[in-house]
Amino acid sequence: PVDRTPADRRSAAPGPRSAGPAPGADEADPTASSVRRGGLRGGQRERRERIVDAAVRMMAERDYEKIQVKDVADEAGVALGTLYRYFASKDHLFACALGKWGHGFGGRLVHPAGASALERVTAIYLKAARAFEGDARVYEMITQLECTRDARAAEIYAEFVHTQNRAFASALVDLPAEQHREIVWVMGAVLSEALRSRMLGLFDMAGVYERIETAARLILK
Repeated sequence: PVDRTPADRRSAAPGPRSAGPAPGADEADPTASSVRRGGLRGGQRERRERIVDAAVRMMAERDYEKIQVKDVADEAGVALGTLYRYFASKDHLFACALGKWGHGFGGRLVHPAGASALERVTAIYLKAARAFEGDARVYEMITQLECTRDARAAEIYAEFVHTQNRAFASALVDLPAEQHREIVWVMGAVLSEALRSRMLGLFDMAGVYERIETAARLILK
């Protein structure tokens, strides 16, 4: 993923370069922006989490454009009006769901002792790609959130991207700090374009893995 501000992302050509994968985020509440954290009572938090959990399930099962907010409310067992007390829009809701889907990626990474930067970078981006192997629809949803006009959704999505990029940069600890951002940007672009090509049916997951491995070798060998 590329760490852009919401304004940067909206002014850029729509594309997957902010779309980092999967599981990532080590923060206490990955489903709420800093504006909303801590402002809910126990019962409200439980209802909100139920709604987010329902959205997480649905985003892996249906194409994003076919999901109706009312379907999420029904799945969560709440009224539609209740859902809209917590989420301003469909994009806002699913940006929160994406954060929860990606929660914990950075905390689960273990790099073998003695592994080279090439080995670490290859391993972490392959792991990120594998997260989409069984949840292909999640990537399609990410391409929608990259272009969202909802300010809350854009803020939460930007947090998601920033957290993912920190996790990816952890593979570069023995390289000069000034190179981290550029390597993460290029590898994120390769990963995202490969996932987009898979979504379009141009090649399968083996093709995604091959492009990640090739890019890592070209950059770091």
